[in-house]
Amino acid sequence: MTYESIIIANEITEFLKCDLGVLSNDYKNEEAYLNGMLRFVRKIKDDPAGYLDSWNLLEELDMAAFKKGIEELEKHIKKTIETPIEQRGDSFHF
Repeated sequence: MTYESIIIANEITEFLKCDLGVLSNDYKNEEAYLNGMLRFVRKIKDDPAGYLDSWNLLEELDMAAFKKGIEELEKHIKKTIETPIEQRGDSFHF
């Protein structure tokens, strides 16, 4: 389920996929990584234009679609956190 978050991020934008992938280096385990991803996604949700502008994507992507994708990603990450680790499927390797 954790890796699926990366796949969902890629559907939003390849840049978000890369950001979340790089973020994994900052955490020692899957639980910490998921919580870090959730904080990162919530920051984007609070300022989607700022995130897109930082990648020069403000004019390239549809803001409504981007916001919807971020909301769906946030829901998926929260669902993954709430799911017991033994029920998540393949574990993310650290």
